[in-house]
Amino acid sequence: MVTRLDYKIPGGKLIRVEVEFEGGVVLRAKVAGDFFAHPESDFEAAEAELSRVPVDRLAEAALGAFSRPGLVLYGASASDIAETLRRAVDEAQVS
Repeated sequence: MVTRLDYKIPGGKLIRVEVEFEGGVVLRAKVAGDFFAHPESDFEAAEAELSRVPVDRLAEAALGAFSRPGLVLYGASASDIAETLRRAVDEAQVS
């Protein structure tokens, strides 16, 4: 199953996520939006860490992955990304 969600952070930027999961496990997660991350390689590594994570632990895993030392987010936070991923998965599981 693939789920997509656009979420505008209250008073902030847009976060767009796409999560592909099967059997309760994330196969792929993509995070984009009108925020910036530096260095981009660390952001890509954080996204990659979300593969093979149980869906019910995705938000927690994202919070850790996007809080990694050296990764700086401008216009969004690790908790904003985690919340957007949580909402996307919740929405998909209700459908």
